[in-house]
Formats: sequence, C-alpha cells, structure tokens
Amino acid sequence: SFSINEHPFSLSSAPAAGPQLSFLIKELGDFTKEIGKIEPGTVAYIAGPYGNLSIEGRTEPGVALIAGGVGLAPLLGILRQMRLTGDSRKVKLIYGNRSVDQIAYREELEKEDVTFVLSEPPDIWEGETGLVDGGLLDRVFSPDEFKEWLFVLCGPAIMMDIVEDHLINCGTPSHRILSERFDYD
Repeated sequence: SFSINEHPFSLSSAPAAGPQLSFLIKELGDFTKEIGKIEPGTVAYIAGPYGNLSIEGRTEPGVALIAGGVGLAPLLGILRQMRLTGDSRKVKLIYGNRSVDQIAYREELEKEDVTFVLSEPPDIWEGETGLVDGGLLDRVFSPDEFKEWLFVLCGPAIMMDIVEDHLINCGTPSHRILSERFDYD
C-alpha cells in the first residue's frame, strides 16, 4: 500500500557529509509521535529544498545562528556544512529552550561559541536564563557584529519577532537577516 502524506522537516545534516540525511524532529503531533515506529527500510520520498536559510555565496565576515527549540535543525545543518567545507568565518550560536533536557546535540554544540538559554532552568544552571531577547543579543554581539554579520534565525514566531526587531534597531540591514518561522499544526 502507498499513501502520500507530506510532512515538512528541516535537515540537520550537511550536504558535504554525503547522501545520508538526518533530521531533528520534536514529538508533538500525531505523526511525529509515531515516527519512531517507522521500520528501517521503509521507502520515503523527499521533495525540496524549500525556504531561504542558505548561506551559500554570502560574504559577511561572521555568521550568527539564533535558534529556538527545534528551530535548531536547519541551523545545525548550516553549522555542520561550514565545518565540513572549512569555512573559517566566526560563528556564534544562541540556542533557547525551556528545559535543560531539551538541549539537542549539546556535546557537539559545546565545541562552538554557543550561548544556551533556558526559560525554566534547573537550580544549578549557570548559563543564560529567560528568553532570547534584546538584552541577551546585546551581551553576545558587538555593535560591529550587528552591522556586518549575517543573522540566521529559526524558531517560534514570538522569538523571531523580538529578535528581528532588535536587529533592525541595532542597525542590522534587513538583507543580512534570514529567518524561518515554524508553527506547529
């Protein structure tokens, strides 16, 4: 039997890593709760790519990756591609989550210039707390970085609105802001 159901997921793997694809998927809806039960060897068809989160051909001196929750997926793909292709530009990553156990790929990300942010931190948490907001951005990025770097954002709409508004207010040209909102169905 064959059925066509479309489910948009972001790749977290890098093209330079070869033909094997990997995804970062949050179990939320009916389909994602069942995805872990799909048998290995099941045929799946892939279409795309869609969206505009690509840094290909961009010449900015640094790349800022700002993720909320599962919005990390496409940014992780960008980061991995930069590493695999020897891209020497500076990268700073801000990654917001609700709780510490939601931090995906923590070990891999800790090798980078990363700022973890938790809205519900444990008592022993020493990282940033609260939401990804203007104050946090001001602590992570210099005035020159706001003006010159490429900012790539993916996360919930409210985070995106706050971050985009702050970047514009800090002098980031709109053509240096790439953003993708996700909404859960």
